[in-house]
Parts: sequence; C-alpha cells; structure tokens
Amino acid sequence: MDPMSAIAIAGTAFNAIKAGFEHGREIEAMAGDMGRWMGAIKDVKDSANNKKKKSYGSIEEAAFEKFAALKEAERMENELRTYVNMNYGPESWNQIVRLQAEIRVREQEAIAQAKREREETIEKMCIWIAIIAFCGLVVFMGMVAWNVAQASNAALLARL
Repeated sequence: MDPMSAIAIAGTAFNAIKAGFEHGREIEAMAGDMGRWMGAIKDVKDSANNKKKKSYGSIEEAAFEKFAALKEAERMENELRTYVNMNYGPESWNQIVRLQAEIRVREQEAIAQAKREREETIEKMCIWIAIIAFCGLVVFMGMVAWNVAQASNAALLARL
C-alpha cells in the first residue's frame, strides 16, 4: 500500500479515536479503531522502508510522499500516546507497544510453523510418490519378466 493511502486510513481511524477520547469513551470501545490505526501506521512505516520502486511519478515525489506520511504518522502517534498515557497511566502506551510486539512475534512464529508443516507435507508426498513409483516399476518389471518367461516356455513347447 502506498504511504498516502495508508496515512489516509490512519487519519480516519485517528479522528475516530480522538473523538472517542473527547467524548469519554473507554479504550476498549475503540479497539477496532485502534487496530485499524495501528495497522495503517505499520503500513506507512513498512512502505517507507520498502525499497520497491514506484511505477509512476518522480523520485522526488515518492520521497516527499514517504517523508510526509512518516511525519504525519509520528504526529498522530505522539498525540495518541499522550491521550492513552493521560487516561490510563504513564506506562500504558509502552504496554500496548509490548503487546503488539508479542502478538507480531506469535504471528511470525505461526506463519513459520505453517510454512514448515507445508514443506513437510510436500516432502512426505514426494516420498510416497517415489515409493509408489518404485513399487509400480518393480511390478512392471516382474510382469515383463513373467511374460518373457511365458513366451520362452511357449517357444520351447512349440519346438517339441
């Protein structure tokens, strides 16, 4: 996702969160908005670190878009950090960040585990296919040998 689209999503979610805080809503009630905002901010940061070349526009334009998106994300993050820390205590934001990191690690581990399981399944399938092919080859060779022996016996009987 390009940085400007991600920052637009983040801005929409941020405004909903900000309005929620101003109206005294609890953070639990804004979990969806918080998740959408954090996901969009992650997309902004990821796209800024991504070395993928844009297919349109100039390098300068792309650099400015990334810079502007990062600065806007930083501003929103600082403001949201202040809201959270003021309403839930000075270490609340750090707890959220730690929880995010733990969840990301678990997700990455789950993805890696799924990849390992998929590779093991493919490996097992290849082994079974090789075993079945080998057995088929042995049966085929046995049948050919049987037919050769039968033809040889028939030829011997025909000579007598």
